[in-house]
Amino acid sequence: MARTTTSSSSFPSSFPWGILLKTLVSGGLIVWLMSKIDIAKVWEVIQDLHGGLLGLVLAIIWITLLAIAKRWQLVVRLGNIDVPLPSLTEATFIGAFFNQFLPSSVGGDFFRILAVRRQGASLNEAVTGVFMDRLFGFISLGILCLLIIPAEGQVLLDSDLKWPFLMTLFLLAGVFGGGLLLLFVPKSWHTSFLIRPFHSIIEMAQGALRHKALFLSILLSSLVASILLISGLQVLMMAFDIPLTWGQGVVILPVVMLLTSLPISFAGWGLREGAMIIALGVYGVSQEKALALSLVYGVLHLVSGAPGLVLWVLEKRRLKPIASPF
Repeated sequence: MARTTTSSSSFPSSFPWGILLKTLVSGGLIVWLMSKIDIAKVWEVIQDLHGGLLGLVLAIIWITLLAIAKRWQLVVRLGNIDVPLPSLTEATFIGAFFNQFLPSSVGGDFFRILAVRRQGASLNEAVTGVFMDRLFGFISLGILCLLIIPAEGQVLLDSDLKWPFLMTLFLLAGVFGGGLLLLFVPKSWHTSFLIRPFHSIIEMAQGALRHKALFLSILLSSLVASILLISGLQVLMMAFDIPLTWGQGVVILPVVMLLTSLPISFAGWGLREGAMIIALGVYGVSQEKALALSLVYGVLHLVSGAPGLVLWVLEKRRLKPIASPF
């Protein structure tokens, strides 16, 4: 008699353990925070919010995405690729949607890569453009952070944010130092086995030196996007009657973003709340207000992804899928 085998008693090898673990981490962190904080007070704080200010924050988030799309268009021009701004704007909004609803905060970059590939760019060129776009975003936040450090740095060094703050400074130093090294790698080294994997990034970085006006435009658009990002958080803090200065928001946001980007939670949920409670606690903000702020900030970013969802559905209807680049 023929034997049949079954694997119903076990999970298939393709079971998304990573997603499950990240979801458990996010859920566990939020439940733990809620067990330590008076949720009734958190809800009272949220109920007192002014709807108009929430709408303003949402509008700022969308304007920030427009600024990011423009920066991205300028970045890919460093690689001699000209992509229409409407295409990149659409991809930026779709990417923002998937960044909120996928386990990783970079999940939406897949759709951004596809947008450049549809314009005839190679996979390598598309990936390099997205990587450099993110790099410029980090550098612009770093520049703003460095400008504020003389006024706020000592406060953070004397607080519970000391090590995340130092880690952020270390990463900033690494990015700036690595960027300078890329600019001065000799052409003759590009074929060596150590340099070859970074050839496209080096070419694009060195192209910035040859196109100084374009480089300055990228830096300016990147600073505008970062200023808008911080301003959105600042307006939301005003809605919560949190009396932090714009400069204090500048030093807090990069540290919170660094902790949120760690690939151990679902889209940063849980980590962002914990980081926000610690960061705002440095300036005497209550845990209830900090948790309420972080939850509302996260929800606003979820809502901001709605246009991306609509654009993605419309795109699926009008475009035939191209072969996966991976």
